[in-house]
Amino acid sequence: MFGANVNLSDKEWFRGTLSSAQLVFSYNDRKFVVARSISNPDKNYFRYFDEEGFEEVRLNEYRARLNIVFSEDQKTLKELRAFVEEDIGFRTFTVFNFLGENRQGVLSDFFDKCSRLEYSIKLPSLLNYIFNPNIARISELKKREENLKTKLETLENQARQNDDILGRVNHQLKILGINRAFNGKNAMTILHEIDSLQNALEKGESATKSLAITELEAIYTSLDEQIKRQKNAEYDHKRFVDASVKQKVLLDRLREMVEQKPMYAYLIEPIISLTADLDKSISFNKYLIQETTTRELQKQRDEIRQQILANKSRFAIYSVSEKSQAATLIKEYLSYYDCDFDSDKLAEIRSELKKIREEIRMLQNANDTEKISNLSADITHLYKTSSGVSELAGYDFRKTGFHISYLKNGNIIQPQISDEEDDDISQNKNYYTGSMARHTLMQLCGYLGFLRMLIKEHKYPLVPFLVVDHISKPFDSKNRKALGAVLHEVYKDIRKSELQIILFDDEDASDLGITPDYSTDLLGKGKSGFNPFYTPPKEQSNSTSNR
Repeated sequence: MFGANVNLSDKEWFRGTLSSAQLVFSYNDRKFVVARSISNPDKNYFRYFDEEGFEEVRLNEYRARLNIVFSEDQKTLKELRAFVEEDIGFRTFTVFNFLGENRQGVLSDFFDKCSRLEYSIKLPSLLNYIFNPNIARISELKKREENLKTKLETLENQARQNDDILGRVNHQLKILGINRAFNGKNAMTILHEIDSLQNALEKGESATKSLAITELEAIYTSLDEQIKRQKNAEYDHKRFVDASVKQKVLLDRLREMVEQKPMYAYLIEPIISLTADLDKSISFNKYLIQETTTRELQKQRDEIRQQILANKSRFAIYSVSEKSQAATLIKEYLSYYDCDFDSDKLAEIRSELKKIREEIRMLQNANDTEKISNLSADITHLYKTSSGVSELAGYDFRKTGFHISYLKNGNIIQPQISDEEDDDISQNKNYYTGSMARHTLMQLCGYLGFLRMLIKEHKYPLVPFLVVDHISKPFDSKNRKALGAVLHEVYKDIRKSELQIILFDDEDASDLGITPDYSTDLLGKGKSGFNPFYTPPKEQSNSTSNR
């Protein structure tokens, strides 16, 4: 009735006999009526008792309305949501409401529903919240964390945008052939160079077009061939000059010899003429080599190569229109760039956020030892009240220092006694008993201790009841009344209107020591269990045995 999504029409004892059910309940002096369809989980009804008619709602809306009813303090729900980091409602808190038959006598992770994964993974967070003494401080830090996360997200988005713009601008600068990178601080310098380049492009368009890279490569190849030819010519000229020099030396010596012999005077004039021709030839070759120096050609070739390498994108890939477009894009990108962005502020917020999260983690793991101690004392007290009608508790309390401790880690109910072997009497050791009835009674005291504690705090989305199923099974006739003693003790400091206990059992209430406000027999003449309309098929068991 409180939101389960089990399709009961699939169950044999409901199929074809019960179509819907209605429940009237009171909570905090308000009276409500709810109704559910057996065959359709999304066909539900919810209204105040004094209202007329029902409004059909789907299962999610039905649960949401019940959550509002059982959530006394919306502020607590927000705190719980921030602490656990997920929505927690009354359905999660039903882990405290049901003590079934299958896990009776379990003291470690003792809540029955902990056998189901959806509850076992949430319970540690619930216990951390219930027993944490730093909720106010954690709430304050969580708010600070959210504010910092918002600021951090804004700054990170701006940083990403700036980085993106930085990359885009530098890509466009390569298209323009500008050998300068944008670093976020030199926007004016970049804009100045772009303006200069645009002026040059406009002039270039009205004059001559820039040489294409293929033309530069042709010039480079031509210069390279000229250098090769010039080196060959230089080698030939060098050999010619060397020969001419040698000839001139020989002729000079011959003329000197002839000048000393008057009878050979007629030979002097031809020698002087030949020497003059050699001087002219040597001077001409020196002049020719100096004017067409190989070094000059190499220099020109190197300049062409540098133009090809340094301005490859300018001459080979992009047209003038593409360069103009790149210049326009750069100016637009720079208009979006946040030059005032403070990267140090980003690092500062990240550092502060890390410290806050570490402090939250530390505070969340803290335990209210006094609250845990009080719960342990209450569980021990409830268990002790049964010692007058049952030997179970009486035997245990004859042990020195016997008490029951609640251990949050592992959600354990742990019986302990004093360690008599230790000189320090305050030292305790775990006390292990082998009776399932004894463990089941302790487990019931654990449930009741938790419910009383949670109800008294008036802030959790808790349905204030406990449903117990066939708890008398492990008890013999001498010890069954221990159950009644514990259940009656609960109401000495809590009103029955604050906690309802529903007990399903095969034994009579009087045999369990219980004086109930209301009881009914679900089995008997004309009754077949919780669904009074169900009738088992006749002869089913006989026909089955015959087969």
